[in-house]
Amino acid sequence: MHLQPRLLRPTPLLASTMAIGTFFSGILNGAFAAPPGVPEVEITPPISSPSIPSPAPIASDPAPIVPEAVAMFDLRRLPTDAVASSGVDPADLVLFLLAEAAGRNGTVERHRDWIVARGTPAAIDAVRTAHAALIGTVVPPARVQAIVLEIDRSHPDTRAILEVLEAGPLSPETLATLESSPAVAVLDRPSFDNPIESPAMPLPGRPIGEEFKLTVSVPSVDGEAGRYRIAFERARERTLGRRRDRSGSRFEVDATINTESFSPIIARPFAEAEIRELDGGRRRIQLDPPKNSDDVVAVLLRLESIDAEDARSRGPVYRPMKATRDGIGLAYFDREIAQVMGHFAAGWLERPEREREERTDLLVDMLGIRPGMAVADIGAGSGYFTRRMSPKVGPAGRIYATDIQPEMLQILGDGLRREGIDNVEPVLGRVDDTGLAPESVDLILLVDVYHEFDHPWEMSRSMHRALRPGGRVALVEYRAGDPDVPIKPLHTMTEAQARLEYEAAGFRLVESRVEGLPWQRLMMFEKRAETGNDATEPPVKPGTP
Repeated sequence: MHLQPRLLRPTPLLASTMAIGTFFSGILNGAFAAPPGVPEVEITPPISSPSIPSPAPIASDPAPIVPEAVAMFDLRRLPTDAVASSGVDPADLVLFLLAEAAGRNGTVERHRDWIVARGTPAAIDAVRTAHAALIGTVVPPARVQAIVLEIDRSHPDTRAILEVLEAGPLSPETLATLESSPAVAVLDRPSFDNPIESPAMPLPGRPIGEEFKLTVSVPSVDGEAGRYRIAFERARERTLGRRRDRSGSRFEVDATINTESFSPIIARPFAEAEIRELDGGRRRIQLDPPKNSDDVVAVLLRLESIDAEDARSRGPVYRPMKATRDGIGLAYFDREIAQVMGHFAAGWLERPEREREERTDLLVDMLGIRPGMAVADIGAGSGYFTRRMSPKVGPAGRIYATDIQPEMLQILGDGLRREGIDNVEPVLGRVDDTGLAPESVDLILLVDVYHEFDHPWEMSRSMHRALRPGGRVALVEYRAGDPDVPIKPLHTMTEAQARLEYEAAGFRLVESRVEGLPWQRLMMFEKRAETGNDATEPPVKPGTP
């Protein structure tokens, strides 16, 4: 149950935004000049969808949907020193400037420590450009150049090459000599533009026969100039059942990168095993690393100053992090996404004591289902709640039971046939789409599944499209922080976190209930109407008439 770069020429809209920045430069002692920038379309996690068709797709010929772009900016990583004396809240200023850049084709909202912009691709490109310009006036934009080298350990020149790398920075001349050696192969030459706005900017895996990942980030906006956090991993994998063995080379270090020479970092060997447990978690076992690997991998980095107009701003939705035991290593609004429970745990969903432990009978009554309603059970799994909601909607109603695992839908279908239920339609969804037609349902139910979505933003927006006006999402999650809830922390959620994520996606909380529910919380979110940005008044210093 689960369930890249493009140049942008200056536009009149962008020019308007830059003019507004110039207006505020007088207030902020020149802190915010606003040159045009070059945005980069964000890198999102890879989408892996089931390869078989839906048993009964709802949206077989859906109406075309206007593509929606999104960018999210962390206000905690906004440099504030230059505006601290102005008396104007920097967040208010940034919100105003980005909203002006988006215009009426986009929506820019503040949600606690985040600014979320969504709208047409052109509007969000303008927002990214304006954000890069704002950041560039305080922190000079820079590009980190990287060269990933593989050194053949068996070659007679290898010892001398390693001595050169361990000695420290390499001049361009030394590097050219090094690359000409038959013992050295260049795996890649990635670059990272302006990697300051996010805790980590990943380089996607390259097709070289094994996993290859490099990230470059700025640990702190106010930290030492030229200091970056670099993480590299190259791994080979072998899977046997629920065990996955991984070995290769890696490092994670904080290092100062300069503009004159290339700073080398040599990766060290590692080996580990990951065991997938029946509850969806994983247990990591450290193994003895290989003593004589065939090759040595080194990463060389150099800093290049770039013009503000070449700076790029991504505003990533998902941010890489070090994976915990039960997570996938991606954060969404600071929450690590949990690993999915596989179909092999379907028996746990159908355990006889579930009704007593979770009062599922009471939960179904709390949903307010009426005869004739169209209800979607997203992440339906084995169909536990689908079968219990079927009598509520009656013969004139419909339950759409969606899941991304074909095996779960097979189990669900078997249960429906055994009980003679004919008002349920199974739907094979995707990790980034519910599979529901626009404005086709009155209520969406998610029970202990949302925290496992690989793509929570895309799924939330898909749910928003699928609901009819005034439709609701019934989000049920195990209560975080409650010592009486016997669930792993990463598979629980707080009300505050749920509100943050759903309000950012266009919903509003209308009800939150825990009475009678031993372990869970029921939160009802109502669909908000879509609107563009209204006219925004410039922020002023408190007390200004």
